[in-house]
Amino acid sequence: MNTFFVSLITMDHINFENDVKLVDALGVDALHIDIMDGQFVPRYGIYPEIIERVSNVSDLPLDLHLMVNDVFFAIDQFKHVPNIEYVRFHIESCIGNEMRVVDKIRSINAKPIACINLATSFTCLDRLLKNNEIDGVMLMGIHPGVLKQNARPQNILNDMKDLKNQLSGSNADKFIGLDGAVSFETIKPLADTGINNFIGGSSSIYKGVDRRDSWDIQKDQIIENWEKIKIILKS
Repeated sequence: MNTFFVSLITMDHINFENDVKLVDALGVDALHIDIMDGQFVPRYGIYPEIIERVSNVSDLPLDLHLMVNDVFFAIDQFKHVPNIEYVRFHIESCIGNEMRVVDKIRSINAKPIACINLATSFTCLDRLLKNNEIDGVMLMGIHPGVLKQNARPQNILNDMKDLKNQLSGSNADKFIGLDGAVSFETIKPLADTGINNFIGGSSSIYKGVDRRDSWDIQKDQIIENWEKIKIILKS
């Protein structure tokens, strides 16, 4: 089954509550939350206090994406937030310590998802997959934390055959996520390759939403976009 998580960072930063309550009511599968340290990626956010507030207005599962150098410190900052179901960690930030990271994530009763950047070889996943240590994999269709860049959906289409070769046997039905390069035009061909989890934002559920408009106008556009996404995910 294909799932769709909405990226919190693409919501209205002055009024997260409207957006969170709306996507909850619409039936999206989870909220994707970018955690950035200004070192692993050239941006900061989103802070634990904001996430705790979000968890107070919605029961949607939370999906933490750790774009940080110190994964252990980041997990400790967020471990008391309710509803954390997934923690995505970048292989590049913890080479040699992946198993420790997995154990740390499981210690807060969350599911570990290994993320890899555009140029990272899939061979880094070999032992994690062979030993069934992770609940899934997330590919990046963009450089994490970098503004004003072109997405690379074709790279993902080209690379998925190699990843699917690794996801055989007991791993055949693994969660395969994509962050970046998710749009109305790309969801269907990417889903056809085996990707089953999409992180959406400004190119999908918030496409065409102008935050200067009244909330009613914004809401109508978001609802229209969600109806399109649902049709594509089921096709």
